[in-house]
Amino acid sequence: MWQGHFRLLLNLFDRSIPLFSLSLTRGGAEAAVVEEKTIFDLKLTGFDAKSKIKVIKEVRAITSLGLKEAKELVEGAPTNVKKDIQKEEAEELKAKLEKVGATIEIV
Repeated sequence: MWQGHFRLLLNLFDRSIPLFSLSLTRGGAEAAVVEEKTIFDLKLTGFDAKSKIKVIKEVRAITSLGLKEAKELVEGAPTNVKKDIQKEEAEELKAKLEKVGATIEIV
């Protein structure tokens, strides 16, 4: 009975050595590859108190939320306004919101 388990253990050990050495040789090449982020979130970090109504209107236009939901979202800053969007769209929406007095981060 022990001989079967011992052979199984030796077989597993023998198979793991080439895989380990292969990962060491490939690790350096993979570390050099850096993925560029393509999906972003638009985060409202604050707003000018004088332009609160304008910010709420713009958030409603961007998100298609109702008045109450948009007001709660703006008043709950910092919060995400929109998630999983392309960089171009995020830059465009950031410019619109900053124009009306919001402080925006692209995350």
